[in-house]
Amino acid sequence: MKTKTLIIRYTLEFFVIILGVSISFYIEKQNALKYKETIKNQSLKRILNNSKTDNSDFEFNLEAHQGFVKSSYWILQNQNNLSDFSRDSIGYHLGFAIDGNTFFVDNTEEYRGLKNSGLIELIENDSLVSVLQNKHAQRVVITKMEEFITGHIKNNAEFLYTNTKYLSEKKNNLGYAIDRTYTGDFKIPQPVIQNIEQKLRFHQYYIEQTIFELKRNAFIEKLIKKEIAIKG
Repeated sequence: MKTKTLIIRYTLEFFVIILGVSISFYIEKQNALKYKETIKNQSLKRILNNSKTDNSDFEFNLEAHQGFVKSSYWILQNQNNLSDFSRDSIGYHLGFAIDGNTFFVDNTEEYRGLKNSGLIELIENDSLVSVLQNKHAQRVVITKMEEFITGHIKNNAEFLYTNTKYLSEKKNNLGYAIDRTYTGDFKIPQPVIQNIEQKLRFHQYYIEQTIFELKRNAFIEKLIKKEIAIKG
């Protein structure tokens, strides 16, 4: 009887120890998971803030490229009757048609940190994971467009600098110098016109991509807020 009692006692103590260890491991695991969730949400909040900054950049670039398109069309439509306009008007539009560009810098630090740490696997919404993965890969298109535009600027740079000059440091609301006058003759060489036409197409495509990015950012912001609310 005494032996049986001891067996029962030791068995119970063994199960108590096992249960205690199991509970300890469970609590430790839950705390670690909770910590990871906190870090994940902090990263998502920073991505959300970066998205808002990107929106400001996109809106700036959108307005700028719309202006470049407008000036490019002005030159192309009036190339055969430039003498009907003031040299200041020609210089203004020719400057933007040839020299207009923007520079977008994609902030990938937070996304890469989320991905490399494995915390992206904690995101429950598959749509959010997918859109974050595609966002930075597709934004390479925007920077490539800017590179192509820069190439066209270089092609016409000599003509622009030879046939225009700045009258003052006056700038528009975006910070671009605008007080430029035209000093050349009223016949713009055909290679320059062709280059402006090609550069115009890149501006138009850039505008389409920028509008798309603004819509995608709005979608990303919606998904991030929902994801944080789920675990918040």
